[in-house]
Amino acid sequence: MQFGMPTLIENHTLQDNINLCKALGLQFIEINMNFPEYQIDKLEEIDKFYTPANDAEIYYTIHLDENLNIADFNTLIANAYLETVKRTIFLQKN
Repeated sequence: MQFGMPTLIENHTLQDNINLCKALGLQFIEINMNFPEYQIDKLEEIDKFYTPANDAEIYYTIHLDENLNIADFNTLIANAYLETVKRTIFLQKN
């Protein structure tokens, strides 16, 4: 079994979260997409996430925004949420 931690609001940077994760002997960080710094456009800057995680020998999991509703009655909103989910699924290092 592997143990990890969520991104913590009191840690101001990704590196702060990585440092705490390593200090606690954990294997992963759950990236919370509710935070502005972890929106899909930021996550797609994959090297900013991949390199520090690789250096620290940890990995990430993704926590989608709790408000994400792909069944919203407003199709514009539902489509935006669906696009976010699709782009999140396909995040990868090229």
